Amino acid sequence: MRTLFLKRPSELRIREQLPNGQKMNLYFVRHRAPGNFYQWQVGLYIGDRKEANLWFNHHSKKYGNGIKGDGSITALRCALKYIIEFANNMGEMEELTVSWHDEKRKRAYQYLRRYGFFDYYDASGNIIALGNRNQEYWEWVD
Repeated sequence: MRTLFLKRPSELRIREQLPNGQKMNLYFVRHRAPGNFYQWQVGLYIGDRKEANLWFNHHSKKYGNGIKGDGSITALRCALKYIIEFANNMGEMEELTVSWHDEKRKRAYQYLRRYGFFDYYDASGNIIALGNRNQEYWEWVD
């Protein structure tokens, strides 16, 4: 069962119970980026509501977003479905970025490249995130 929370226009929370009994909490948060556009960021936490909200609200290292127990790939696959759906419904001058903290998530999110996501690099040339822009509204300037 999926629960959708639309508290603010700059925040979307999705909570879903997975077939294995775990709870997936998926967060989309919008920030204003330099260049007069909005950037959405994604957060995924596998655990109960209180832990997930504490992690989301405080981004504490104490409550890291580690993958717990069996079925974590199931949660990642479910999250990919929501991420792709969200990316296809973005508005004008919006961008979605997906980053990771471990290799397991990095490998799972590589499938997003099939859906138009591209790489973001840090100063030393390492891939730190994948991103997608609403192609209907953006113009690429090289």
